[in-house]
Amino acid sequence: MIKVFKEMMVTGLGALFFTKEKLEDIFDSLVEEGKVSREEANQLIDDMVQKAREEKKELGKKINSEVKSNLEKMGLVKAEEVEGLKDKVNELELYIKSLEQEIELLKKDGIEEVNDS
Repeated sequence: MIKVFKEMMVTGLGALFFTKEKLEDIFDSLVEEGKVSREEANQLIDDMVQKAREEKKELGKKINSEVKSNLEKMGLVKAEEVEGLKDKVNELELYIKSLEQEIELLKKDGIEEVNDS
């Protein structure tokens, strides 16, 4: 039985299919039957919980990568890219306003020079 759990842990199946509470119930039964010691049971539970965390993290990375890839294929942009474009548009609007003000000043200077002549 322990061999089966160790094999499941190595393949990651045990980590994916069992919750910590369920593992504790199973190993408590094995301890009561004398098939494993409490220390072995605790170590196996800890190992399987750690493996589950690693599997979850790895699965999350794979999902994120796949979603990102699919979004790129669909031509969708990320929120950060939209925000960057908004910032750039704001900069350009300010630049245009400053150019308009400069043109107005040049026009006024030109009119005053014509009137002075």
